[in-house]
Amino acid sequence: MKSKTIGTKTISEGKFLKLVDINWQDNKNKIRKWEAVERTTGADIVLVIPITNDDKTILIEQFRPPVDRMVIELPAGLCDESESRENATLRELQEETGYQAGKIRKLFTGPVSFGLSSEYLNAFLATNLVFVGKKDGREEKGITVYKIPIETVYEWLDKKETEGLLVDVEIRGLISYIKNILKEVNGKYVGI
Repeated sequence: MKSKTIGTKTISEGKFLKLVDINWQDNKNKIRKWEAVERTTGADIVLVIPITNDDKTILIEQFRPPVDRMVIELPAGLCDESESRENATLRELQEETGYQAGKIRKLFTGPVSFGLSSEYLNAFLATNLVFVGKKDGREEKGITVYKIPIETVYEWLDKKETEGLLVDVEIRGLISYIKNILKEVNGKYVGI
């Protein structure tokens, strides 16, 4: 017998999040409960790994209230319910960094925190970037934008951590993943 969800019940709901009880049946036919968090506005997150023509990645710094700290992150945000993931990626990139991408490539989709949430992360590589200025997003006014050479990004992140900032754990793995996708020829990354 396979495990399966039997039903969910909302315990508490706010403007953007709700806490739910999930009843599920395990592979031995035993009924169990699990608490999880769901978004009230959809479950898709888009994350973009922007790479400039001169082999730099664009990272952002912003305050995150749940951890009460400034955090270094890749540009990301929620996909509006009526919006394609590609359009959400382009919108978030411009809102948070001021850059438009001439080309985006979907890398993968997967659950972010499957023990806690029903959210899915959709990761995109963005290239052929042009700075056009930030759009007026809801929370983008407190964001600092950095352009960091791919080859020195890990040292830069280490420095930011010693300065007391938090670094999103996804960055190191995703930059490594991108380096494997891109091929270095004559000191320049190609193949995007």
